[in-house]
Amino acid sequence: MKHFDTTLYFITDSTGFGEEEFLRRTEEALKGGVSLLQLREKDKTTREYISLAEKVHTLTKKYNVPLIIDDRVDVALSVGAEGVH
Repeated sequence: MKHFDTTLYFITDSTGFGEEEFLRRTEEALKGGVSLLQLREKDKTTREYISLAEKVHTLTKKYNVPLIIDDRVDVALSVGAEGVH
């Protein structure tokens, strides 16, 4: 099993934000030193979750931060995430 740096573990919740604002805030968190990001989106359809996860994974790769997908192995496999919670 791979071990991750959990020094600053960020768990997302996009409720109340448009996608653009959510992605902007996520990137700010990554710039601020997040060491592990968990995408947790309980209210999204599979298609919406995959679409958002692809965009978030582009950001996490830019900052060399592993992406963990909450609950959804199918989404994690689809986007090539580093793990599932």
